[in-house]
Amino acid sequence: MILRKGGAERGNDSEEIKSIAGEGMMRTMTRACSAKPAAFSGLAGTKFILAMLVLAALALPVRADPLEDCSSRGDPQKRIDACSAVIDGSYGGADKARAYRIRGEARLSAGASEQAIADFTQAIALAPRESLSHAGRGQALLTRGDAAGAIVDLSEAIRLAPDSAFYRNARGHAHLVAGEPGDAAEDFSESIRLDPKSASAHNNRGLARSKLGSTDAAIADYTAAIVINPLYALAYNNRAYAYEAKGAKTEAMADFRRALQIDPTLAGARAGLERLGAKGESVAETDRLVSDGKKLAEKNCAWCHATGAKGQSSNPKAPPFRTIARRYPVLALREPLSRGIAAPHDQMPNFKLPDADVDKIIAYIDSLARSP
Repeated sequence: MILRKGGAERGNDSEEIKSIAGEGMMRTMTRACSAKPAAFSGLAGTKFILAMLVLAALALPVRADPLEDCSSRGDPQKRIDACSAVIDGSYGGADKARAYRIRGEARLSAGASEQAIADFTQAIALAPRESLSHAGRGQALLTRGDAAGAIVDLSEAIRLAPDSAFYRNARGHAHLVAGEPGDAAEDFSESIRLDPKSASAHNNRGLARSKLGSTDAAIADYTAAIVINPLYALAYNNRAYAYEAKGAKTEAMADFRRALQIDPTLAGARAGLERLGAKGESVAETDRLVSDGKKLAEKNCAWCHATGAKGQSSNPKAPPFRTIARRYPVLALREPLSRGIAAPHDQMPNFKLPDADVDKIIAYIDSLARSP
């Protein structure tokens, strides 16, 4: 605190020095301009005056631009503050719509889905033809468990931007959550047509085809995802499930092992190796992550969420940990769990965890989703 306070004080001194310097140069320039014409006539005089103007401008303090800071990729809280300044300021409707959308995206990433939905709704009211706002609200609704509402919003985003592979992939995910694998497969196929190099779309279509009973087609999709991204742990894990369903034990064990080598937090892969009688060192690492994740969840999250295999959350807006992963297709989108996993629901987080600790909590949640 002392260092920060000292830094702020030094920063204020610096701004004061800049202002004094700027004022001094302006006075010097004024005296120069009011001197006898002969003293500063011609090209030399013009150069001198221009130099004085440049130096004076450089010495003046730089003012923050909320509109620019709102669009920056910097600190999320600073971005939210800047967007709020734009929303509360005397900016035009288009700028406010963009600020609402960006603030909604930042809040969604932090786990504050209800606030994010409110921001996206305001953005849509101001700019109804902005597809990103509809898509953002759709994703926020999905995190709240409203798959039907998500599909409506993502369908509007697709209507506004029919060539977006991302929107098709996102709506396919919503269809999967809604228990509509046929519609999901159609969206994933269109996403792949629009972006053949999307490993995520191939993996997700594999999940849809697996639910439709097309195991061989699912394996082909998982394989395509792995070819595009050889470090795609989820695709190895999902292909292992498909191999296991076919009775291909050797192939299944190899894929479960590879998935754990890439991502030891995948408790589903650990469980798969246990079922196949192949528990080993990589499984022990996952067990450690699950155990550590349980402790972290109980310490940091239990005040809001139910973190065990039973019980209800103290905050009714915070889903029990055992249900979080079940909101998504099996291992389809582990990524959303990592965004704001330690954030209180519909509040901005008041603490941060290192990525390694987030992985531990994800491993624990994944293990709860696979508990009997």
